[in-house]
Amino acid sequence: MANPVFLHIGLPKSGTTFLQTRMWSNRALLRRQGFLYPGRERMDHFHASQVVRGSRGIRADKADAWDRLVAEVRNWDGSALITHEFFCMATAEQATAAVGRFPESELHVVVTARDYLRQFPAVWQEALKMGTAAGLDDFMEETLRERPHRAWGWPTQDLPAVLARWAETVPRERLHLITVPPPGAPHALLWQRWCAVTGIDDSGFDMDAARANESLGAAQAALLQRVVPHVSGELVPGSARHRWLRQYLGHEVLAAQRGDRFGLKDEHAAELRELAVAGVAEIADAGYAVTGDLADLVPPEHQPVRPHPDHVPDAEIIDVAARAIEQMVRDVMELSVKRQRWRREAMRLRKRTIPGQLSLLRRGLRMPPSQLRARLRERGR
Repeated sequence: MANPVFLHIGLPKSGTTFLQTRMWSNRALLRRQGFLYPGRERMDHFHASQVVRGSRGIRADKADAWDRLVAEVRNWDGSALITHEFFCMATAEQATAAVGRFPESELHVVVTARDYLRQFPAVWQEALKMGTAAGLDDFMEETLRERPHRAWGWPTQDLPAVLARWAETVPRERLHLITVPPPGAPHALLWQRWCAVTGIDDSGFDMDAARANESLGAAQAALLQRVVPHVSGELVPGSARHRWLRQYLGHEVLAAQRGDRFGLKDEHAAELRELAVAGVAEIADAGYAVTGDLADLVPPEHQPVRPHPDHVPDAEIIDVAARAIEQMVRDVMELSVKRQRWRREAMRLRKRTIPGQLSLLRRGLRMPPSQLRARLRERGR
């Protein structure tokens, strides 16, 4: 059984993609230092979180994801880490059941979090990229007033509540809060805090492997808002939305334009600051193990002046759309050229191979079986 075991539960949009990518890309080095990052593929950790949370959306062929990760950890002699940001949505009962799968290990729960003023614009655009969000103002109103139970909303962002649920399963000294450094802090600081908690030795790591989850600019988000209502057909299922709407259009096309960051309505920003101040006081009183500074979680009293997606001029949105279309045409052209090349190569191989096979077949009818088998084996090399 691995010991210790670290269960990183989020929060979403708190540097999780950056941390997970860097560790997954350096799994071989982690193993050599006795640190297991289990799974056949990165998405195994997401599917495991679905199992733990009793999600109705889990695929039948992924229903054993949690059991497989647990089995790997149990068979490992050293440290181990399981990580996905949606573990934070687990109820207290689900969290207790998850921790109970490691009875012989010293299990640590790790939470990463950043200030709400940076967090909620990022949360909204993730929902937007998945085609499930209303406008930014409507999203914030619904989130703050109704607090609906959804992945991109309050259940994954209510930091004091998440900590309190998981505090029922592990001692406070083994419930770690890592704060995401504020803007302007050294780029490596979050990673250094992560290593301090987990004990990872990053000597020899490929430090360029990690990628951040890139943000949309105001105009790019405004364009995507106009695209989402037209999504239909094969783009509707969640897996297709994730690959083509979120990853391709959202990240590869629109985020790559690097537009101006957007902000919230002042009243929403002020309300988030009040929630952050109250939450930080509650966290400090609870006595959780904090790596970083709780002040990192308190937004500035006045948010920077930034554009709002609802107020982007049509001319600017059209410009973003024109650049996006140009890139997509180039992407289609590149794929078409490759497809034509593959077809020509397939035809060349077909013309060369089929006559030879017919000749061998004709000769084979006159060969003893053992000689024919030998010829076929020789051709298959």
